[in-house]
Order: sequence, then C-alpha cells, then structure tokens
Amino acid sequence: METTQSPPTPAGAAETGPATGPATGRKATVARYAFVFGFPFVLVMMLVGIYVGSMHAPAPHDMPVAVVGSGAEAERAVATLNATDGSPADARLVATPQEAEELLHDRDIAGALALPGAGGADDGQAVLYTAQAAGASQTMTATQLLTPVAAGMDLTVVPHEVAPLPEGDMSGVAVMFMGVGMMLSGYMAVTVLSNGAPELMTLRRLVPLLIGWGALMSLVIWTLAGPVVGAVSGHTAEILGIGWLAVVAVGLTQALLSRLAGPLAVIPGIALFMFLGVPASNLALSVHTMPGFFSFLHDVLPLPAAGESLRAVLYFGGDGAGGHLLTLAAWAAAALLLTAVIDTLRGRKGERADAPALAAAS
Repeated sequence: METTQSPPTPAGAAETGPATGPATGRKATVARYAFVFGFPFVLVMMLVGIYVGSMHAPAPHDMPVAVVGSGAEAERAVATLNATDGSPADARLVATPQEAEELLHDRDIAGALALPGAGGADDGQAVLYTAQAAGASQTMTATQLLTPVAAGMDLTVVPHEVAPLPEGDMSGVAVMFMGVGMMLSGYMAVTVLSNGAPELMTLRRLVPLLIGWGALMSLVIWTLAGPVVGAVSGHTAEILGIGWLAVVAVGLTQALLSRLAGPLAVIPGIALFMFLGVPASNLALSVHTMPGFFSFLHDVLPLPAAGESLRAVLYFGGDGAGGHLLTLAAWAAAALLLTAVIDTLRGRKGERADAPALAAAS
C-alpha cells in the first residue's frame, strides 16, 4: 500500500495546527491589535526622541580649527580657543595659509584664522578660511568660534572661501537628500519584498534584484538632483557608483535584519539608516555639534558614508571618498556573508527536522 505525503510547507509560512479555542483566538486578536498600534508608537517615539534629543540645541564640542601664524600672539590665540569653557574648539597652530587650505580641503579642520603677517593677512586684518562645501552649518559654527578671537585682537575679519557651494545648491542640502534617497531605496525595497513577496528573499533571487534595483535608483536620484533640479552637475559615473553601492549595501543589511527579526526588522532598519544616520551624517548639522556618540556613528553608519562620499566627489575632487566607500562595501559584504550563514544553518536544521517524517513515510 502506497503512503501519500502532504506537500511541504513553504519557507516562512506558518504551519496549521489543531483548531484553537475562543480564548486563544482572543489572545491572537489582542496581540495583532497591539502590534498595529505599537509599531507606529515605537517609530514615532524613536523619531522624536532621537531627532529632537540630538538636534534641538546643537553646540560645538572639540570642533577642529586652526590659527595661522607664529609667535606669542598666535600661541595665545590657540590657548584662548582651547581654554574656552565647555571645550567648543580643538585648536591647533599652523604655519602658512596653504597648510590651512590643505587641512580644509581634507576636512581635517572646520575653519582657520590667519593673523597679520601670516602670509595673506594685512596689518589690522585677520583672514578667516572656511569651506562651505564641507557643511554650511559647520562653516557658520567655525565662524562663530574664530571671529571673537580676531575681535579680541582688534582685527577686522576678511572671509576667504576655500570650497564654495555651487549656485544651484547654496544651502548644501542636495548631498543630504541624495544620501537619504539611497537609504530609503534599499531599505524600503527589501521591507516591501519581505512582506509582499517573501519568495524573492532568497539570496539567489534577492542579490540580482538588488543589483538591478541599485542601478535603477541611483540613476533616478542622479536624474532628479542633476538634470531635473540642477542642484548638482557633472560627476555622473561617480554618483551612479556611490548610489548603486549604497542601495545594495542597505538592501542586503535589511535582508539580514529580516532574517533575525522577521516583520519587526523595520524598526532596527529605520533606526540604523535614518533615525541614527541623519544626526551622525554631518550633512544636516555638523557632527561636532551633536552628542559625542554620533561622532563614532559618523564613521560606521551607511548614511554618513554615502553622504560624505558624495560630498568628496562633488566638491573636493574625490579626496577622502575611499574610506567611506570601504564602509559601504563592508556593510554589503558582512550582511551578505551573515545572511548566507543564517540560511545555511536554518536549511540544515530543517533537513534534520524533516528526516524522521521522511523515514517513517518510506
């Protein structure tokens, strides 16, 4: 007599069990309603708590600045900045304006004040070197730190811009919103797939989808920010490459989170890519005006990496982009590897669980 087997349960699908009673049904209903209202409650709490908590009163702390000059007067200026209550500045002494410009170009300092006789400053004047392309908010803060020093010496401040923002984006918001668009492109695509088309979440299907999706969305972001709006110009290949890598890295990371947290993965995902990423990005406000923890996050999260890569390519000839691109690549590689390990382990566990049933049916 031939034994019949029921078809296997698809991966991710719930197995049906015996009928549940009214009490169990009520518990399931309560749990479902709790999730429906608890989910947006948690998101709103995180959004308001993190954004308002970190950005409501930005104040500089250890912002790197420089004084250009030599001698006792320049040394006193540095000492004055470093002795200010609350340690808003981390001042250093440099010898020439050229050295200060190089530090600004490399984003190692936020501003520099050249004293008279420093090779660019006339008697009675102090030249203020800034780089708006490194952040309009940061430039404003550096100006507020350095101008009182010149005023205390009865010097007139003469501004000198090393890296101005383009006319199409005088506020410098294009880089931030392009980076946010890249985060949402990877995050939302995988979030929707995991709930609406879970059969596409296997790495064999997901990786090719993300490769194509990343190429498409980086093209869309460049088209909107460039030809349509006019906020950026040139550097097409670099922008497309950064966008592709960012979308793929975020998408793979969200796929890993979905393996670990299921439907709740949307919460750690939005926290990593947006709620923590924006204050740490150094794009909206200077990271030197955020709580100290965000300085660490600036070096590791995807949004700062994508935004700083775009900034380096658009305004600084690509200098400094390499480290941030490596950060994105590390997120992509780690997420891909860990997801593959999880899938392999779960596959082996499923095979062991199915072995007794298959043996009994044979």
